[in-house]
Amino acid sequence: MALPAFGSLPKKQQMYILYGVPAAIAALLIFLTWKALGTLGPIDNAIDPSNKLPGFLQRNTGQGVWNEIVTTQSEIDQKDAVIREKPKLEADLAALQLDIKAAEERLPRETEKAEMRETIERLARDIPADTGSVELQSVQIVDGNDRGSDIHTITFKTELTGTMEGIIYYIDALEKNQRFMSVNSLVIKGGTLSVDAPNRKIIYGPHVVRMDIVTYVYTGGKK
Repeated sequence: MALPAFGSLPKKQQMYILYGVPAAIAALLIFLTWKALGTLGPIDNAIDPSNKLPGFLQRNTGQGVWNEIVTTQSEIDQKDAVIREKPKLEADLAALQLDIKAAEERLPRETEKAEMRETIERLARDIPADTGSVELQSVQIVDGNDRGSDIHTITFKTELTGTMEGIIYYIDALEKNQRFMSVNSLVIKGGTLSVDAPNRKIIYGPHVVRMDIVTYVYTGGKK
């Protein structure tokens, strides 16, 4: 069945066609545009805020392409910030590693307890003769109760005799040594007194000293 020519239609139908078809096309275009805006999401240019669509043309469904772009750009910015911080973080880490190395060098290892004992004996021998004198009687190594930890205490229970000047010099040398050592307790018993009758002089005998020299042994991490 052939459709009648537009010119042969009644005026009323011609008006319906003239106004209805463009209106339908316009409605279809509006629907498609509205759907596309929902797919795109709010077009807010994060790189150039001045370059964005007006608010009335934006439709935020929370799942648009631009939502994903903005979210991804935010993640990129955060990672870029971390990357920019990398040189500073590496410098801080290097400084911490130097501090750790220096601390480890000050603490003896488990296998160096005998060497620490030799250091205690050597420092006693190295006291200048014109300063005073110290003579070690015994050095006993005692492990602390925290032996199971990565860093635990070692006590060198030391007995010695010497002059007061020599004892003071010796304690100072122990605590200023490169390896960490600290005199934790000190008991001094005065030396015996005798009289040099011909010269009428009092002779002071060497003091008797008991001291606990404490250090921390570094195991290098057992856990």
